[in-house]
Amino acid sequence: MTLREKGAANFHAALAAALTAGLEDALQAGDHPRAINFINRGFAEGSPQLGCDLLCRAIESVGTARTWTVQLSPPRESSAS
Repeated sequence: MTLREKGAANFHAALAAALTAGLEDALQAGDHPRAINFINRGFAEGSPQLGCDLLCRAIESVGTARTWTVQLSPPRESSAS
């Protein structure tokens, strides 16, 4: 693993931890708009898997009776380096 790959992995791990903690706090407070913000950030700033993981965590916590509307960001253009 290169230093760049290791840095990216560390960043994504830290991002996942921060978004998960924020989501948990929002769900415990019953602040669903804030919870959705964390889910959207997982998709936009993290990865599709992170966004899905956060969405699943919210559904497990609140249940399927709640309708979750998330906004997917447009695809990022990959830059050839």
